[in-house]
Amino acid sequence: MQMIGVIGTGFMGSSLATAIRTRHPELPIGIVEKDEARRTAALERLNATDYTGRPGALFSDADIVVVAIKPQDLDTLADAVGSRAGGTTLISVLAGTTTGRIATAFPGAEVVRIMPNLAAEIGRAVIGISFPPDMDEAARRVIRELLSGAGSLVEVPEHLISTVTGLSGSGIAFVFEFIDALAMGAVAEGLPYAKALPAAIDVVSSAAEVLTHQGVHPQEMVSRVCSPAGTTIAGIRALHEGGFRSAVMDAVERAADRSRELES
Repeated sequence: MQMIGVIGTGFMGSSLATAIRTRHPELPIGIVEKDEARRTAALERLNATDYTGRPGALFSDADIVVVAIKPQDLDTLADAVGSRAGGTTLISVLAGTTTGRIATAFPGAEVVRIMPNLAAEIGRAVIGISFPPDMDEAARRVIRELLSGAGSLVEVPEHLISTVTGLSGSGIAFVFEFIDALAMGAVAEGLPYAKALPAAIDVVSSAAEVLTHQGVHPQEMVSRVCSPAGTTIAGIRALHEGGFRSAVMDAVERAADRSRELES
């Protein structure tokens, strides 16, 4: 790769660019960012070249361009790029915007669609990714390697990107809600929040690690913790009575539904 372009250095664009820079310290990066403060910070942090005001040149110079702008700014960018998108691989982070819509705006570009979550900032995102059906395997490997520093990839056909949005993009917020609720339960029992919150975070983190290392179904681990007539089964019963499982499933489905609505 001779250069990577990043258009839009808001939270997600900046996180992805930082992950790319960390994994590829010698790779030239060009950026386009209309906000002066964000642009200045990104240029310094990434040791990047400023292409602001000339995005067409960035498409001409870069092999791959990450587009992380607001969907409503897509047409303005397309007008500025003109016909120079041909031959470029474009990685879209645009919410609610199909690859067909982007391919129409940038004729000749090969469009890969991704849906990261905010953990990209620390290289731990779960990233939904949809490749063009006709993209060859060598090109796919390049994209996988480029994004691997931002987290793990979940490859899906494009019609399932909204599902990954509900699971990962929005799901991380559902986990935050659960952590806070877990901590508040301990507060209700008399433990100060300053002690309850770190403990709740560690509980969730350790539970995820146990599942990863054991490689078993979550319900198997639940059964191991629940002793007959014990404390855990009493709590599990309360979760079921409160509709916990159904509420979480509904949250993922509603987020996915909203993502699909934005595409229509």
